[in-house]
Amino acid sequence: MKLKLTLLSLCYILLSYSQDYKPNNTSVKSNNTNFTAITNAKIHISDDEIIENGTLLIQDGVVIKSGKEINIPKNCVVINARGKFLYPSFIDVFSSFGVKKPNRLSSSNRSPQYEPLREGYYWNDHIRPEQNALNYFKFDKKKARELLSLGFGVVNTHLNDGIVRGSGSLIALSLKGTNSERIISKKSGQYLSFERSIQTNQAYPTSIMGSMALLRQLYHDALWYKKGNIKNTDLAIEAFNSNSNLTQIISAGSRENAIRADKIGDQFGIQYVILGGGDEFERVETIKNSNATYIIPINFPKPYDVENRFLADKLELESMREWNQAPTNLGVLEKNGINFSITSSDLNNKREFLKNIRKAIKNGLSEKKALDALTIIPAKSINLDNKIGKLDKGYLANFLIT
Repeated sequence: MKLKLTLLSLCYILLSYSQDYKPNNTSVKSNNTNFTAITNAKIHISDDEIIENGTLLIQDGVVIKSGKEINIPKNCVVINARGKFLYPSFIDVFSSFGVKKPNRLSSSNRSPQYEPLREGYYWNDHIRPEQNALNYFKFDKKKARELLSLGFGVVNTHLNDGIVRGSGSLIALSLKGTNSERIISKKSGQYLSFERSIQTNQAYPTSIMGSMALLRQLYHDALWYKKGNIKNTDLAIEAFNSNSNLTQIISAGSRENAIRADKIGDQFGIQYVILGGGDEFERVETIKNSNATYIIPINFPKPYDVENRFLADKLELESMREWNQAPTNLGVLEKNGINFSITSSDLNNKREFLKNIRKAIKNGLSEKKALDALTIIPAKSINLDNKIGKLDKGYLANFLIT
């Protein structure tokens, strides 16, 4: 699989869906059709549809045609990509790109805080479904370039804080244009976790068990509220119910928490998309039985310095096994028919991303599944596989050239 990105300056993210609200000279006429044709390229329309010496025709940020014999319109910008490969750009559905994590709330009060700080919201401040990523979003060109260099063109970003974190937004990593042109979807998923918010010192919950109990209580309260059994307005529950039609993405972070999250989902008829921990191979049958789509980090454990006898004495067999088998995780998931996408979110050094993809391929992951897990599967997981993840007619012209 050719993942060495050599021409990312040609990574197109052509989006023009925002309303034209700027003043314009209506008397000025132009015959420019805004067509662009990428010719003579090997086009990966999807994982199983490849066109040799093909042409990709785009207009106003949308794929018009892709194929071998395409009539190129007049007034068309033609780019000869002979010897190059075109892929749908990669999609990361678990990102915090452009959304700064809030500052931790400080307190000089040594006594536990039991009451919420907010009025008109749910009784527990760790439940924050009213948060929307766009309210905190600021485009970061430096980080966008970094992600583009890995092949990513689209990210589903959110505020990474709280047990219920609110709705995420799907963003194109276009270095040109404005945020109004980069936004593909304002609300593209509701995010949850078992982790407390740092924006409050409210004492409860204090454990994963408490977080699970709080989530269950919230689902019961939200259903009771929806039936009109509560006269008072609760802005958090209203937001939570409003987001219930979105993909529900829960950050588990380990195989055990993934199983716990799935049980909560089953109890309330919700099929979560689950952020795993890369250790799913250890409970693969149980993971498979969850029927969930997983988001898998590719942050493999570093080798241990076993020549250091003090460290070697404390090193457990489980840790050694995890280091040895973690690169096989994606291959094991594929072999067992488990749906998954891949995220770069856990990598401190993003340069390791493609290196680790290649390592996973050497350890059992097929090239086809690798491309699927970076394109169409993440698109399907947020119900936008009719718009992104392919280079087919009607899809956004969001792609990379290598």
